[in-house]
Amino acid sequence: MYLSAFCPYCHFAKRLLKQQGVQFIELSVDFNAAARDEMELRSGRETVPQIFIGQTHVGGYDDLSALVGAGGLLGLLEKERQNAETPTQTPLEND
Repeated sequence: MYLSAFCPYCHFAKRLLKQQGVQFIELSVDFNAAARDEMELRSGRETVPQIFIGQTHVGGYDDLSALVGAGGLLGLLEKERQNAETPTQTPLEND
């Protein structure tokens, strides 16, 4: 989750994820231009928080709250867990 220490919605998002038992990584964009640039590139948005589950962009706090309310968070977590466990196939070379 890309966030700022000065953002109340970032704190709300952290609390909601913790209530759901979800572990997450915090990437602060405060005084970190590289992290902010990466966030904007990945999300297409300039506001925080920006939440990703695996490679899936969830959005901000309102999007996360709606996902939880609709019962979709656990399904998305499971899908991304399975994607992370799927080995990448490489073509076999002929000798």
